[in-house]
Amino acid sequence: MTSGMEGLSKGLPVLLASASSGGTVAAVRYLGSKGFKVSVLSSERLGAAAWSNYSVRAYKAPPESESQSFLERLLALGASDPGQILLPTSDETVWLYTSKARELERYFRIAQPSLSVLLNILDKKLLADAVIRSGLAVLPSWDPHTVDEVTMLAPTLPYPILIKPRTHVHRLRNDKGIVVYSASDLKSAYQRYLGLEQIVVGGDVNLSEANRPILQQFVRVGGEGVYSVTGFIDKTGELFVTRGATKVFQRSLPVGVGICFESRPQSPEMSEAVRKLCRELGYFGIFEVEFLWYDGRWAVIDFNPRLFNQVGMDIRRGMPLPLFACLEAAGERSALCAEVEKAQAAPDEQAAFCDRFTLRAMLLAQAVTGRITLEKYAYWRNWTRRHASCTVDFVTNEGDHVPELIHVLSEIYLGLKSFPRFLRSTPRATSWASRVFTKERA
Repeated sequence: MTSGMEGLSKGLPVLLASASSGGTVAAVRYLGSKGFKVSVLSSERLGAAAWSNYSVRAYKAPPESESQSFLERLLALGASDPGQILLPTSDETVWLYTSKARELERYFRIAQPSLSVLLNILDKKLLADAVIRSGLAVLPSWDPHTVDEVTMLAPTLPYPILIKPRTHVHRLRNDKGIVVYSASDLKSAYQRYLGLEQIVVGGDVNLSEANRPILQQFVRVGGEGVYSVTGFIDKTGELFVTRGATKVFQRSLPVGVGICFESRPQSPEMSEAVRKLCRELGYFGIFEVEFLWYDGRWAVIDFNPRLFNQVGMDIRRGMPLPLFACLEAAGERSALCAEVEKAQAAPDEQAAFCDRFTLRAMLLAQAVTGRITLEKYAYWRNWTRRHASCTVDFVTNEGDHVPELIHVLSEIYLGLKSFPRFLRSTPRATSWASRVFTKERA
């Protein structure tokens, strides 16, 4: 980094929420190491980023889903320490920072697209429409308005079908939806989903249909995996940089949050497709666009307009996304141009991302309960060894050990809490679990 960049970053304040997120952990460490004064807003006691040596202070806050209370806490912090940069760390915060931009901009530096742009991204039905307009593929989907419409559709749909949340904004659950395998089960599954779904919309008229899910053809992830294009595009659309990766292990089946990723060489075609989509949407900022191989094409399945878990891997690969977002928000155009150009020219080294503790815990739980074959268990143990030299861990960092301990405690708590659901949702794969441990001891 140039001396000019170092001079700029000295003392520049940043406030990050979602303290348990891997993206927040990576951003705190990177920005803090470059001289930014990073504070963390934590809605939970076991928020790893709030315990980092690289944060100058940590604040308690209400849950992000409690929008009004969270906003009031933000405004109080902004009034006491104006000029901080706000970076979106979750769907909840990106929506709040945009929908309440007028209030927040009195105290904070924010660079967010308009509310209409965010609505077209965070509402999955509107996103699919924009993807089609940009010339890209999507998975077949349907948007019934009532249970009666679901009943009429049921015999005509290509099963399996995913009952998918329309948006994750204001949701109190964090699952990805329910997979249904037959027409006879669709109505009852849809009604069960409606009964379980909890969204606190309040007076947010822009999300008046948030409680109604969409139906999407469910496609099993093949050997290609879920391909992600991550990167940054500025307000003008001229500055643009990306990296490619594949999600290879996820927290839950059949759909879930990524635990392990592998880098992939950049694809000019995929990168240009994402740039075209951003222009169609009118979007600028950090992004992660996910693709699934379907019917001979890469189909867009999600667009995350914020920090995401594997940001640390992109930083390792020469693309420091939190820095770009901070420079955009601070209005430092020349420094932003220089840093993006540096990232564009940087060699794209091989890398992997892994939440090692969670991976090991999940493999152990699957082995003990017979939810994984011996061959699969051995494969993932070997995967961690093969990628050890180039892996970016979710929280492990030399000289900053407390966040790792906090993350371990958090995952143990969440694992015990969700263990009954894990047993119900994951079919048994083998009764030979004892062979795993016999082999490990040999």
